[in-house]
Amino acid sequence: MRINYPVLFFAALAGSVIPCLHAAPQAVQGVDKTAAEVRIRCTNGVLVLRPLADDTVRVRFGDAQAPETPSFVLTQSLPTPVFKIEDGAKAIKVSTRRLQVYVDRESGALAFLDAFGRVLLREPLTGARKLTPTQVGPDKTFTVEQVFQSPPDEFLYGLGQFQDGIWNWRGIPLELRQLNTQIAVPMLISSKGYGLLWDNASLTDFNPADQEIALNGGNAADTGGKKPNATEDLAKTPMDLSKIGQKTGTFTTGEAGEYVFLAKDGDRSGDFAILIDGKQVAGVTNMWTPRALSTKVKLPARTTVAVALRGGGRDVKLFARPLGDTTTFRAQMGEAIDYTFFYGPSLDAIVAGYRKATGEAPMWPKWAYGFWQCRERYSSQQQILDTVAEFRKRGIPMDLIVQDWQYWGPHGWGAYEWDEKKYPDPATLLNDLHEQNTKFMISVWCNPHGKAGDDLRKNNLLIGDWIDVFSRQGRDLRWKYINEAFYQHGADGWWADASEPGDDGNSLAGRQTSAGPGSFLRNSYPLFASQSLYEGQLSSNPDKRVCTLTRSAYPGMQRYAAAAWSGDIKGDWITLKRQIPAGLNFSITGIPYWTTDCGGFFHPKDQYKDADYNELLTRWFQWSTFCPILRIHGFGTETEMWKWLPETQKLLLAYNELRYRMLPYNYSVAWKVTSEGYTILRPLAMDFPQDPRALALSDSYMFGPAFLVTPVTDPVSKTSGTRKVYLPAGTDWINFWTGEKLAGGREITTPAPLETLPLFVRAGSIVPMGPVVQYATEKPDAPYEIRVYPGANGRFTIYEDDNETYAYKKGAHATIPLTWDDQRQELTIGARVGGFRGLVRERLYRVVFVKPGRGIGALNSDLVDVEVRYTGTAITIPARRQ
Repeated sequence: MRINYPVLFFAALAGSVIPCLHAAPQAVQGVDKTAAEVRIRCTNGVLVLRPLADDTVRVRFGDAQAPETPSFVLTQSLPTPVFKIEDGAKAIKVSTRRLQVYVDRESGALAFLDAFGRVLLREPLTGARKLTPTQVGPDKTFTVEQVFQSPPDEFLYGLGQFQDGIWNWRGIPLELRQLNTQIAVPMLISSKGYGLLWDNASLTDFNPADQEIALNGGNAADTGGKKPNATEDLAKTPMDLSKIGQKTGTFTTGEAGEYVFLAKDGDRSGDFAILIDGKQVAGVTNMWTPRALSTKVKLPARTTVAVALRGGGRDVKLFARPLGDTTTFRAQMGEAIDYTFFYGPSLDAIVAGYRKATGEAPMWPKWAYGFWQCRERYSSQQQILDTVAEFRKRGIPMDLIVQDWQYWGPHGWGAYEWDEKKYPDPATLLNDLHEQNTKFMISVWCNPHGKAGDDLRKNNLLIGDWIDVFSRQGRDLRWKYINEAFYQHGADGWWADASEPGDDGNSLAGRQTSAGPGSFLRNSYPLFASQSLYEGQLSSNPDKRVCTLTRSAYPGMQRYAAAAWSGDIKGDWITLKRQIPAGLNFSITGIPYWTTDCGGFFHPKDQYKDADYNELLTRWFQWSTFCPILRIHGFGTETEMWKWLPETQKLLLAYNELRYRMLPYNYSVAWKVTSEGYTILRPLAMDFPQDPRALALSDSYMFGPAFLVTPVTDPVSKTSGTRKVYLPAGTDWINFWTGEKLAGGREITTPAPLETLPLFVRAGSIVPMGPVVQYATEKPDAPYEIRVYPGANGRFTIYEDDNETYAYKKGAHATIPLTWDDQRQELTIGARVGGFRGLVRERLYRVVFVKPGRGIGALNSDLVDVEVRYTGTAITIPARRQ
């Protein structure tokens, strides 16, 4: 069958992008179709298109010699959708109900279009796919490279969590490597309405820069001497930053425009920066820094600039190139190019499609949405019990206390064993904590010594010092010892530290694992480490919900009930500011739960009395209140709220109590995450894709469907107690603290004194709030305050279940739909759907229609419009009569 549209499409592509059509052809030589895929034989390889859903297609390109290795990311068994193939004279078209893929016969170039013919993503006609034979250690393999075009108005998000502060990755070089403070999650999300999962776990360069700049200075940037290489070395070898030097060089531009610079192979020491003409344009200062830094700079035409690298060590290199108009993935190792394309067009639909293919995120227990008390570290059983008792005595809400490292005492690093002198009776410890309605999480590493390490070594289940988590036997043996030491005594959650593995993420490089070369699998280690805890706990108790916090992540990790945090970051203002885009980029990859060490991991020595640090901690805690997890931490720090300045104590308590008031809202949003593939921590692009300014902003975000959060990331002395806030277009906004209604599509300056986090609620929102409680399940039948924010129609669904088991998966849960009709000015509380053991069948709802002075702030509203005793039957409440 002849089809004419692709001819016109690719002709236009050739004329507008690359004048030479045949420079490096991968011409189509044959087409074969099976029930599940289309195989297109090209001159230098085989292109396989495998539809996974109407909006999802997996693409592979290889040499047809090596057998295909099953994906460990795409694990869900999805029914193959109905798809058609049209084999035309100029192009091949593979289409589903919502997606079209064209392959140009002459060049082999791919293009993805929606059902209406709108181009979503396309390859250049030459050089799009490369398989270069290479050898990594003893392993013969390919370096694989995939190139796409990227129009100038495209925004690219995701890829994990990084410390550069960069928001839009379009054209930016980035090294996808697991490190302490850096998480590589190769899932890319485009403002053009598509997502792309790069299914390769080896070291990957995104948008590589290959033009190296010659640098002078020899080893001047070498920090020299001993320095800590991992968190466990901190106490032994403090770092001397005075030895950090510079390397220098020059760079000459071509045409005027944007240029990118990439520093690679840094030694992670203390201070790492790129300077141009003496001005720092990128940099991170911390106990250890990333191995790579990126930045984008506008430069005039044919100009020579002075460049310098501060820090980075003797092997550091600097690269530069024009920004360009392509998106490229280049992986160190691969048997084939392998990626999956997801079509939205909404960003929520992309994430939902990713979860359908890689696994849904299970519900966490309700306590996980409360406050997590954590510090480095508690040193004895009695110290933990005394701390919890003090929380309860002071009336400070708290659900979880965390035992950090070194509880193992003489048994060796990371042993799954207790120091018997300091923790003489773990079973009693856990029982006493539970009697005080407090859950317990413990740090479990993947490089254990002690009995577990000995057994793993005896069974050849170690890769160097690290558990071979790619082996089912290795995962099972790990759980055996964790269960015996912790879970059988009542531990509730797992803190999986150093899951890269190791602070530098290099522990697998050049080694063999049970599943293949470690260099090929390296970035995926945290996925299998999380699997070991999730499946291990379910094997011991299939009905208790798993909750894991881990320092690294990989696509698919959400199916193992695992969250990530941003590692051992510095407690200063610039680091706080950079955590916001770091968290938003991470969350949009499809892994919904993320947090930071609130206040940073590294604190100043005078932290408790230093006014600037207390202000920083307050602002960080305010922001963390509107993160998926509210958790405090700090190296060498007693983080309990009563340790800080009196005003700080007051403000931390106020926002902690607000967090607990928001439990009905947060838990219901969590159900959307599990049931709809929703995202809690939401870049503005998710809700306002038609607002160009919203696409570019990373200092504000939506927390669930209602709240616009704009954290304050500068001290009051710099801001004069105000904050500029952009209110996205297309809706009105209500100030959470005052009830004032404001039009969207503009920037405002709002008061932001130390006690106030700028917080706005989208018109039409319905927000259920509970009372202040000391722990999440303290008052299961307490009244709810239902705040309605007029100005647009709105919906919200209250979700309830037993808070701790997986019975919800079998239908044991209840939902209550709330609907606001703005024209009629009516709130309808719909009929309850479903039920479960322990359901509160009758609850008092205190309804408030928000306006200036009514239904505002963190406290319960004194002025209530109507009280309804809800018993599960639908009821409509008119606002006009109140």
